[in-house]
Amino acid sequence: MGAIQKRTSISGKLTYRAIIRRAGIKSLSKSFPKHALAKDWIDETEQSLKADTYREDEQLFGKLITRYIVEIGPIKPWGATKSRTLYYLRDQLGHHALKDLTFTTLMAYAVMRRVTVDAATLLVEFSYISVVLTTAEDWWGAKPKMSEFKKCKSACKKLDVLGTSQHRDRRITEDEVTRILNHHTGGQQPLADWVHFALCTAMRSCEIASLRWDDLSEDGKSITIRSRKHPKKKRDELVPLLPEARTIIARQVRSCKKPELIFPHRRQTISNCFREASIKAGVKYVRFHDLRHEAITRLFELGLDSMVVAVFSGHKDINTLKRYTHINANKVLDMLERKAKGAE
Repeated sequence: MGAIQKRTSISGKLTYRAIIRRAGIKSLSKSFPKHALAKDWIDETEQSLKADTYREDEQLFGKLITRYIVEIGPIKPWGATKSRTLYYLRDQLGHHALKDLTFTTLMAYAVMRRVTVDAATLLVEFSYISVVLTTAEDWWGAKPKMSEFKKCKSACKKLDVLGTSQHRDRRITEDEVTRILNHHTGGQQPLADWVHFALCTAMRSCEIASLRWDDLSEDGKSITIRSRKHPKKKRDELVPLLPEARTIIARQVRSCKKPELIFPHRRQTISNCFREASIKAGVKYVRFHDLRHEAITRLFELGLDSMVVAVFSGHKDINTLKRYTHINANKVLDMLERKAKGAE
């Protein structure tokens, strides 16, 4: 039940303080210059509380992010990218109470952030903001202003502040690969093996860095990739190895520090080594992940269909797989001509 207190300041100014006390929630109050305004606020607020639409939660967003990390992380572990993003969001938005995460606040963050990151990165950040807010609402009884968040997200998409990543059509050439490898000065780092292995397996750097000797089949013609990236849940996958990939594995020497791994280096080491050699070679706009694109394209150019290529790449969605292929018109004509000659 609401109550209104009449107050007079030292200067003689008259105000009306509206107060609502209900079991299970913190007392709510607000001051107004007129009694009618105070009464209207009590009526509207009590209706919102009854309909469970009242959204003036004073919990800090940062504390909810911490709780999400501590309680949800062990249940459903996530990767380094999500961890970094959650900590960044806690630093940037954590000081706001849920009641202050409004359209204006979120839009200001999006516009500020868009100066330094692309639309796809910001879309990922907004997806993590959403998952923390919805988890807090469903699990812990928090009252975030989800309508404000959704309105901001919709506006950002219309303004291209949020968006999906641009499809890369960059193909790395044999000449560029040779130049990059010729400029590698990493000593004990087997960049050539990493590069050629990626080109004949279409594996990501993280997958190459996690391959274990125990997961290699007895005949050496296939290997299991543990916890492979998947749209819904990471899972182990058995993938075939082309002859060149088997040869590369066969010449690897077991490491003393990490004897269980075929390539005992961190994924970041692989990517950084490739990037440094690319810079020295003057090869621009290329990254180690482009080798995966190139490998998938080469598999298609061998005449393999999408389902077979997906066995190598691990894609479950054929439409997603198409994004990685960059077959040009001349290559298609060559493939058709070869098939025509074979049929004669």
